[in-house]
Amino acid sequence: MNKQLLLETIRGIRFLQGTSREHLDQIASVAQVCDYNEADILFREGDVADSVYLVVFGNLVLEVCTPEWGCKQIITVGPGEILGWSSLSDHRRMVATARVIEKARLVRIDGAKLLAICDEDPKFGYEFMHRTMLALAKRLTATWTQLAQVQVVHYLPTSASAGER
Repeated sequence: MNKQLLLETIRGIRFLQGTSREHLDQIASVAQVCDYNEADILFREGDVADSVYLVVFGNLVLEVCTPEWGCKQIITVGPGEILGWSSLSDHRRMVATARVIEKARLVRIDGAKLLAICDEDPKFGYEFMHRTMLALAKRLTATWTQLAQVQVVHYLPTSASAGER
């Protein structure tokens, strides 16, 4: 993909709306567009986190897998959202598995080079990390809501035991 088309793709991602042309150019210089098919695994829990991904189109699920319970879907991630935030932290391991559930196009950004861009311009770095924090807060709230629903359903009394009270 040529640089102009990559830049236009990046410019259209909701996560980056309002970012200056200069910073979009810098991001484009350390990014590439990647296409994925349904059922492809983007990354697995425990993999080295070296990239940030921005969803252009399509949907992915984040799953957490355990030997006892198997894999449980945590949340669906779609257009305009970020994945791979672990590459921006000191914990450089993926905390979930990302599986494509609908053909997807993502922009893959080199995490170390993105951090260098953020370090070079602390104002941009703050803005990018703030956007990342807001995305994670939204995801955390959705996860808590999902957990609360599971717990409520799990602990609801059956009609027989409800009548015994």
